[in-house]
Amino acid sequence: MDRLTNKVSLITGSGSGTMDSILGFGGEAALKFCEEGSTVIISDVDDEKGQRFSDQLNEKGFPAYYRHLNVEKEAEWEETINWICDTFGKLDVLVNNAGTANRGDVLNTTEEDWDRVNQVNAKGYFLGIKTAGEAMKPENTGSIINVSSIYGIVGSLHSFAYHASKGAIRTMTKSAAIQLAKYKIRVNAIYPGYSMTPLNKDLSNDPAAIKVRLNNVPMGSWI
Repeated sequence: MDRLTNKVSLITGSGSGTMDSILGFGGEAALKFCEEGSTVIISDVDDEKGQRFSDQLNEKGFPAYYRHLNVEKEAEWEETINWICDTFGKLDVLVNNAGTANRGDVLNTTEEDWDRVNQVNAKGYFLGIKTAGEAMKPENTGSIINVSSIYGIVGSLHSFAYHASKGAIRTMTKSAAIQLAKYKIRVNAIYPGYSMTPLNKDLSNDPAAIKVRLNNVPMGSWI
């Protein structure tokens, strides 16, 4: 406990679930960060769920705030991070978590699929690293955590655009880590395996699909 006392953290895509549903990576991270003492800014494009989740954290006594943030828009990144710095004086941690996916293989991925997935997963992360990096630079410290995926390392029979976007996050993280090191800003990525999140909750109604995925999980259950 208290490992993040006096820290201010922004977690994107953290408002897609609530305490009475599936929280997902962003929501679970927000809850854990709060438990460790951080002030947490919940951000999402689903304002109703995002505000509700923030309110639920407040009811538990945690300092959480909701801000609308479309990660595809640089102006919204700047507005959000400027608000954080004006309100709290700094930004210590960014968790780039907002994401979307497609299910088609390469022959069944449309240009629209490609653009939609990469706008959020690749461009959104780039804008987050850039904008947060600028805010952290004067403080000469900071941590940026990019949520990639096991699909950023390996291939599969589907989700072509998703694979590409998560692979981009992998090398983007490596480059940013080197380029921001002189400002003492750490940039790391994590690569989760199969997990039940709001993004793939439709799988809960497809036992066959669940079985296929869990067959690839050594522990045989959702993370």
